[in-house]
Amino acid sequence: MEETPLGPGPAEKPRRQGGYGKGDKIADRYEVIKGIGRGGMGVVYLVNDTQNGQQLALKSILPQYASHEYAVKRFIREVNAVRKMNHPCIVKIFDAQKSDDLLYYTMEYLNGQSLYKWMQRRGQMGLGSTVRVMSLLCSALEHAHQYTVHRDLSPDNVMVMKDGSIKLLDFGLAKLTTVESSFTMIGTHLGKREYNAPEQRANARDVDLRADIYSLGVIFFEMLAGERPEGEKHLVEMRPDLPSQCDAIVLKCMAEDPEHRYPNALELRKALMHCYEVYKQQGETPQQPAPIAKPKSKPRALLNTYLSKARALLSRFKR
Repeated sequence: MEETPLGPGPAEKPRRQGGYGKGDKIADRYEVIKGIGRGGMGVVYLVNDTQNGQQLALKSILPQYASHEYAVKRFIREVNAVRKMNHPCIVKIFDAQKSDDLLYYTMEYLNGQSLYKWMQRRGQMGLGSTVRVMSLLCSALEHAHQYTVHRDLSPDNVMVMKDGSIKLLDFGLAKLTTVESSFTMIGTHLGKREYNAPEQRANARDVDLRADIYSLGVIFFEMLAGERPEGEKHLVEMRPDLPSQCDAIVLKCMAEDPEHRYPNALELRKALMHCYEVYKQQGETPQQPAPIAKPKSKPRALLNTYLSKARALLSRFKR
């Protein structure tokens, strides 16, 4: 499916009160199957693209925000941020249009569940599963940070697919490094506060990629502990089975001063892999060498022994 620029689209038919329902058409192209999500400023529908029969997710901005300059710019920024990226762990955006008071874009439909729900079902996660998910997230951010800072990383914005892969989505708060972002409202805390770096809470406009590193540290702790970090809690006290390197990773990710954090997602991914290697080595107890068994006689050798004894016995009779 070819990408099209964000711009005027087909005239939009009046929508029913409260949004679109099953069977409604959006932009004379996308037939609504059902609503699948609703956020602070938008609604997400599962739709069928009547041009090619493909099922997609369509995200539209709520009508009350369509004339709100900040909301529209934030929406467009999300589109621009993701369309610059091409990575298997980042959601893919296709068509983006504005039609009358409707602003929307379509993206690949993700048949999975949020990392948040995935964690709720499992409670405390094993280190192997945690490192795998975190490494995939780091890989996605290594690519994304060439263009933008996500600034809204949380388990709600990570989808776990049925095959175990992950997709990073919702770049609506992303700060494009190639465009002017001065429209960020002063005093507005973007993203979920529990996952925000201290400098993001103070001034969301001027954060860099290390704010995302902070958020990854919170997610890492939460996956292993089953709860978010608070106070002086340490992972090894809650999970004695984990190596001390887990706490070292959390402390470095969540350092108050960005200068003391991992400088990028690649360095964090390396630290995660080293932590897992230490964990595996600690879990391998040395085995006692098996006792050396006496060699057993082979059938032919045993037969030759019997024959030799028989010949010796016969020779006595000949004498």
